[in-house]
Amino acid sequence: MIHITPLALTTLTGFLSRQNSIPSIRVCQTTAGCGGEGFLALTVDRAGDSDFTTTAGDLTLVISKDLLEATGEVTIDYKTVSGDSGFIVETQKILPVQEPDCAGCTGCFE
Repeated sequence: MIHITPLALTTLTGFLSRQNSIPSIRVCQTTAGCGGEGFLALTVDRAGDSDFTTTAGDLTLVISKDLLEATGEVTIDYKTVSGDSGFIVETQKILPVQEPDCAGCTGCFE
């Protein structure tokens, strides 16, 4: 299940209102580089056959079924802390570690 807070929904819908149509928003896992530590992010995408989808207001929220199984419930929020603001994606379970994305660097071997 994907939950989105009212503030996050309003902010995201307002941000996307300049589009001809409001696209699907995907929750995806991305890596932070070496070490395989990752985080969840939001991106614009279309739903596929292996995705879980739900709607909130005019938005369609998408996440792969495999990632949803690994993370449990996902909550999208929008927060402002010390003047900085942004979307926060939280999970019910600890995010699984992905394979490192070293891209050929030698930083770990020095």
